[in-house]
Amino acid sequence: MIDAAAIRQAYNAGFQVWVDSEEEQESVQGLRDRLEEHVTLLLSEVEDVTARTRGEWRRMGIHVLIRAHHVMNGNGGTSPQEQAAYVQDLAAVSRSLLALYERPGPLSVPVGVEEIAAAVRRRVCASCCQEIREGEPRTQGVFASDSSGGVYGWLHSQGCPAAESLQAGSASTLHP
Repeated sequence: MIDAAAIRQAYNAGFQVWVDSEEEQESVQGLRDRLEEHVTLLLSEVEDVTARTRGEWRRMGIHVLIRAHHVMNGNGGTSPQEQAAYVQDLAAVSRSLLALYERPGPLSVPVGVEEIAAAVRRRVCASCCQEIREGEPRTQGVFASDSSGGVYGWLHSQGCPAAESLQAGSASTLHP
């Protein structure tokens, strides 16, 4: 069951996270766990809703689902600052998922449920645009982008000349 009020309370707390002490770090861990639970619960609901949408509503739903999976797979790093940033990312994703769940736009019969699930879970190299298969070596990287210097995604960690040049310091602009 989706508890919208609890999700709102958690994501609003997540937007306020700054870690300056060990006590705050423990609080961040609890908030992280709550937000991960909310995102996990919302993912399947929003996948179902997205399958019933069309046009721009559908594209937006798929985009948010993909970003949510990227954030959840990233796991935030180990430093307190990285964990705080991860909590803020979880907060943003949970707010977006909740908005899509509560106000999905015009709905019709579900279409392409399996295709949405496959697209959302698919990993694509942001450098060469080829799929990264399960078990294939990959790294997560931050890319130069027209929209932000903080856009990140997956790169082949072996056998991708485009990814190797990026990791070596290339100034390429990528759009994961």
